[in-house]
Amino acid sequence: MDWPGVRDLTEERMIGAATIDDIAIERFRRHLVRQGSDLAEPQPILEDDLRRYGVAAEFDGALRPTLFGLLAFGRQPQSFRGTTNFWINCVAYTGLDQAADLDTAREANGRLDEQVATAVGWARAFGHRERYVGIVREDIPLLPVAAIREALVNAVAHRDYAIVGSKIQLEVFTDRVDVTSPGALPNHLSIDAVRQGGRTRTRNEQMASFMLARGFMEQRGRGYLLMRRAMREFNGTEPELKEDKASRFFTVTLRLD
Repeated sequence: MDWPGVRDLTEERMIGAATIDDIAIERFRRHLVRQGSDLAEPQPILEDDLRRYGVAAEFDGALRPTLFGLLAFGRQPQSFRGTTNFWINCVAYTGLDQAADLDTAREANGRLDEQVATAVGWARAFGHRERYVGIVREDIPLLPVAAIREALVNAVAHRDYAIVGSKIQLEVFTDRVDVTSPGALPNHLSIDAVRQGGRTRTRNEQMASFMLARGFMEQRGRGYLLMRRAMREFNGTEPELKEDKASRFFTVTLRLD
């Protein structure tokens, strides 16, 4: 579910309080290998690689990590001013809305891929129901993992990181799961266009490419179609998309029944 539009440079902004020591260099090197680099060959200077891949840039005469660099390769991505809310808040309620009692909660923080892995694991562990086929009990998941993962991957890759005071929300209610991401769709993009899928330009190109390289995305621009297929096969429903332009939020709803 790549969101096209005029790409802002939020993911490329430098985090002035961070230094290169805040980047896990070995993790970055492993990423280069996955991208096809041969570390047995003579390598460019590390600083050049960091610049070329958008992990760091010059700031006040020093090389500083970018927001993308911290969220993809940082040692403690949420430890800086302006990044403290860039994680997934996982909450389960006992009823149909946020006025219901809280059942359980979990903070899914860390790097982008770690956030998604933690949130998906929480949802899998939390959400199981049982049904009987004759006298045989079957445990069925809350929702298909593929649908939850796609919703979360698109949330972390495409949220508006210029909105610093809000977290991504993974909320489980008794009838649905909502994944809410800060940031409305770009002005010229409609929900109908998102439903059609297709390769489009993203708000955060480097983050989306990173998640693709890490194996969390199956194919760029196909997130909604994958969610729809998974939900149709699971319970015959389709993902619901809702945009709140005034509050600048975008929500994907997955129905439990």
